[in-house]
Amino acid sequence: MKLPPMNALRAFEAVSRLGSVSKAAEELCVSQGAVSQQLRNLEDHLDRELFIRTPNSFKLSDEGETYASVVQKSLSEISFASGEVARNKTRRGLTISAGPFFAQKWLMPNLEAFYESFSGVPVVIDKTPKLVTFKNDGIDAAIRSSEDESGFSDLDSVLLFRPQIFAVASPAYIADHGILESLAEPGEHHLIDGRYSSKQQANLHTIWQDVVSGNQFDPAVQLESFPEFDQALNAALLGRGIALIPDYMIEEEIESGKIAYANPEPIPARFSCYFVSPTDARPNSDLIAFRDWLVDSLKKYGILENMGPSKTKGLS
Repeated sequence: MKLPPMNALRAFEAVSRLGSVSKAAEELCVSQGAVSQQLRNLEDHLDRELFIRTPNSFKLSDEGETYASVVQKSLSEISFASGEVARNKTRRGLTISAGPFFAQKWLMPNLEAFYESFSGVPVVIDKTPKLVTFKNDGIDAAIRSSEDESGFSDLDSVLLFRPQIFAVASPAYIADHGILESLAEPGEHHLIDGRYSSKQQANLHTIWQDVVSGNQFDPAVQLESFPEFDQALNAALLGRGIALIPDYMIEEEIESGKIAYANPEPIPARFSCYFVSPTDARPNSDLIAFRDWLVDSLKKYGILENMGPSKTKGLS
């Protein structure tokens, strides 16, 4: 059977989605009569009544309901695929979404290492913790944190690493107050907490109440909390106390001597970092190269053993 005329399908999709000939006509920038004519053309082509028409109502028939679900999905996929083709024709490159602190403290400073091998692949970093849909948002992949990969059930996910948390402070603070002999017993040390700004990830961060055993400190006197990781790190740099910070976020400060370990014992983070991308994405060699570079570059951080296999379906 020949395919129905595209204009007839577009008219039918709009009417079935909007529930009105007038609204469909407005969206398609044509007259209501033109839309009605296209609907009749489609019914004639299929030799089926897709609508039930009465003097007081106009609604889809049972066959029309079934047909509408298929047409709506198909035209939506055609629209998305057309946009992807047009976008890929105009540029070669990647847009990667990453949380602002990870992007600022690790990803952007290390991009030069990626460009050494892939100089022809420009990478744009979208610094946002918001959830991405990969539907018409221009994002090719995202770096996100989750307790496990079940948080990305509808996406392809590749485990990057599980961070370790360290108690850090400025050298001046340690010189004045000494090291932290035990994470579980902070004594009179001043403690600093930072959290994720995203509500979805707020419960993933380790705070001092998770580490200190019993009633070993007075939060009202000894604890200072900040809504962002970078604020907590800045407070520690200024000598205001000991902060719990993931290892990959303090590499530069440790190497430069701006901050030091108040206690060398690592704390396994509650979360792991994943590289996520849409399951239905077309094969993209640039994206695969960037993913593999990330996996290799982040090996030196955190814990990877005994974490089980990562899911790598689709993007390979």
